[in-house]
Amino acid sequence: MTMPTEAEAPSLIHQLGRLGFEKDGERRLALLRGVADLYLSRTISPTLAEEYLFTEIVTTVMRKLNPEQRPQVTESLAPQARVPRDLALSLAADEDIAVARPILAHSPVLTETDIITLAETTGDDHLQAIATRAFLSSRVTDVLIDRGSNRVLRTISTNTGAEVSAAGMTRMVARARTDEDLCLCLADRGDLPPAVIDELETMICARLSGEGSETGEGPANALKARAHALILEELRRRRANMSSTERVIAAVAAGTVSLDDALRPILDGGRLLDLAQILAHFLRFDRNFMFQQLAAGDLNTVVLAARSLELSHQTLSRALELRARKRRGPAQTITAAEYEAVDQAAAQRAMRFLKVRMTAGASGSVAA
Repeated sequence: MTMPTEAEAPSLIHQLGRLGFEKDGERRLALLRGVADLYLSRTISPTLAEEYLFTEIVTTVMRKLNPEQRPQVTESLAPQARVPRDLALSLAADEDIAVARPILAHSPVLTETDIITLAETTGDDHLQAIATRAFLSSRVTDVLIDRGSNRVLRTISTNTGAEVSAAGMTRMVARARTDEDLCLCLADRGDLPPAVIDELETMICARLSGEGSETGEGPANALKARAHALILEELRRRRANMSSTERVIAAVAAGTVSLDDALRPILDGGRLLDLAQILAHFLRFDRNFMFQQLAAGDLNTVVLAARSLELSHQTLSRALELRARKRRGPAQTITAAEYEAVDQAAAQRAMRFLKVRMTAGASGSVAA
């Protein structure tokens, strides 16, 4: 471990002290940035005293900054994992959404419990910021759906990293009956259960019927009707895919086709949800959990899942390419040698452990 120089720790304390006495707004902001850089980039962990002092000084100085300066501070602090948790919580709960938004949307310091508490106690703008986080558990989205406006629900429905419970999905569908945009956003989600697909199809059919009876024949109405028709077609295609997926599972279980071969047309068709359903069946996981892992989860979990099922490196690579296309980002990769080095028995144990942990967590939530 790298040890601090004699001057390093006193330097931080000295800078924090200067910050507390600075009066000029611009110099105060510049000094705060310098102190934050010094605090966050140190080669050793801060002491409890330094953490406390940093939190106190930043909180005090933030109150003295001009309104347009305050968001600049939280934007720079938001992605940092070394921000003191108490400071992150204070900034996330700030009444000025411009200040709170970066922390709510991006801070890795906030725990699930922190986010739930914030979702239960803040306003709709704060809920909207939370809804944009890269990953949201179903416990969080349940609160967002209960308390949030339809704007928040639309954001959740388009966030591929947001898990939605069965109860949460039911409530969103109920709200979608009176919100056309929410209905269309939901229809575009990849993890819809069959019952929800049926209900959304009924809603869109009713809207198409209503639009057909209207007297307006302008281009806007025609374009709207075409969009609805395309979404309706997509929902019907998904239902057909579900039927074919059930046949694939039966064939693999019967031993008439290997899992690698069975997944080839699924991957060719870009059917991430159907891939999740098949893997979830053989791993004995919930389909929505598997979909979230494939769409936005940790790479290691996906690799261990593939290895535990004896999938080839080629199949895993194609699944990661599909994941990247859905996320509109670069593909994460693992070499064949790295993949083959993962012990299959260890991967299977890891999957069993994850299943046990999830089951225990679910039981604890119910008990609570």
